[in-house]
Amino acid sequence: MPRIIKKDAGDDPRRSRSVWGAAFLVLAALAVGTAKVQLLPDLRIVQQSQKQYWANVVVSATRGRIEDRRGVPLAISVPSKSFFIDPKFWDPASADVLKGAFGPAVAAKFSKELPGRFHWVARSVPVERAMALEGRKVPGLYTMTEKKRIYPHDSLAFHLLGFCDIDEYGQAGVELEWNHILYSPPRTRFLTRDSKGSATDILGGGADAGKDTAGSIRLTIDSRVQQMLELRLAEGAKEAEASWAAGVCVDPYTGEIIAIASYPTINPNNRNNLRNINAVRNNAVGRVFEPGSIFKPIAMAIALETGATSRNKTYFCRGTMKLFDKTMSDVNKRAHGMQDLTHVLMNSCNIGMSLMSMSVPKYQAYGMLRQFGFGEKTEVEIAGEEAGLIKEPEEWLGTVTANIFIGQGIAVTPLQVVMAISSIANGGKLLKPYVVEEVRDNAGKVIHKGARRVRYNVMSESTAAFLRQAMAKVVSEGGGKHAKSDKVAIAGKTGTAQVAAAGRYNKGQYVASFTGFWPSDRPQYAMLITLGEPKGARYYGGQIAAPIFKSIVEDILQIPRDKI
Repeated sequence: MPRIIKKDAGDDPRRSRSVWGAAFLVLAALAVGTAKVQLLPDLRIVQQSQKQYWANVVVSATRGRIEDRRGVPLAISVPSKSFFIDPKFWDPASADVLKGAFGPAVAAKFSKELPGRFHWVARSVPVERAMALEGRKVPGLYTMTEKKRIYPHDSLAFHLLGFCDIDEYGQAGVELEWNHILYSPPRTRFLTRDSKGSATDILGGGADAGKDTAGSIRLTIDSRVQQMLELRLAEGAKEAEASWAAGVCVDPYTGEIIAIASYPTINPNNRNNLRNINAVRNNAVGRVFEPGSIFKPIAMAIALETGATSRNKTYFCRGTMKLFDKTMSDVNKRAHGMQDLTHVLMNSCNIGMSLMSMSVPKYQAYGMLRQFGFGEKTEVEIAGEEAGLIKEPEEWLGTVTANIFIGQGIAVTPLQVVMAISSIANGGKLLKPYVVEEVRDNAGKVIHKGARRVRYNVMSESTAAFLRQAMAKVVSEGGGKHAKSDKVAIAGKTGTAQVAAAGRYNKGQYVASFTGFWPSDRPQYAMLITLGEPKGARYYGGQIAAPIFKSIVEDILQIPRDKI
């Protein structure tokens, strides 16, 4: 009889699968439980944190530094205190404590019941000023640390630097033009209270938490020259009672802007000053005007380069001349007699320039004016630049060409003029101006370097050399004698233009200018000084702008060239 062998229970495949399945379910349940513990906080903890946490606020982070060519800081961000109120814990009867620090208007605002849980009282308060109020520990009044943009030298280079809003976002000048480099996005601060009910910076929200993404910028300007230019420009503008003024100093061989100033100016550290729109405007790049006689060297270069005149050609001036349907005249209708080109500039002769213009093809003249940079922006790295205005050649009818040759009927900016004059100083090249020497990212890596860039070859070296000599004689023997210095040879040109508005000239309103370069034989600097709408009997460029030019030149001579 065969034996019946019982199969071991462990050999049953169905039983084996059941055991493993049960084990898997147990492990899965444990994993889910662990995940819940790790990922979902205890409800009691959530409720407790909700009692402590009451608001999140976006606050400013550190903005990138701006410095001059020598590393002198011009714009930096520093810690400051911002005050806010939680109405739940604030007693309106405490509002008087705000009056001393922030004024009666702020105190009145918080002397009544307010909705919600968060209200700003004041932002970016200097730390020293905030300490006294902080020390009083008023219930419901809290502080947090933010960053505040400050300008260590107050109004110095204001129109170049520009300014930021309360959240450190650029609003004008370099601050706006290079905001994508300088700006670090604001951070969210989660506000909580500690066990004593005091406000704390919690949950990833410390003022210095996280990594700043802002870069830094080094400019081409020299803060010493900038200070000299601003000081002399303001002195001269006030003495002449000018409504506005502008000054630009450049390296004519590189296009670097060494100093650029506008008057009136303001101190951006006081935000109330920013309401003065006239003072915020950058006249050096954002104001257009008819240049008057400072334009004559440029017009003469066009006539020479087009072959419309030559260096040995002469023009006879009777003081007035009839041209088409208009009468052209010189100042006081003075007759200069027979003149060569040098004397046309020395005498700033309108008749000589008008006669010269009659031989210049208008399309060639228009094309060269565009090559000199007029009628278009220089593309300097400063926000708010204007392009100026030149009529299309089809509109050059009657006396238009003659008017342009004496600096009328064309609108320019101070920066455009000084760059065009620089082409005479450097041998015939129109350069692109630049004001940013170097840009670094937040890791300190150089990501941009300013460099010399030739836009056009606008004249031959021989034409430039001739005009340099002629402009030197304007200062040494001609109408620019008030710019003459016994310390260095200056070449330049005076200019006085009437103010045009609504298609006509305003009687008694003028723009006075002087532009030039030095030393006259081997120029190291080119500069323009312009005073807008001076009051009184003295309004000629040779009278009021030339002396300012001379003073600035002699100031700059005190700085060794290798130190700039």
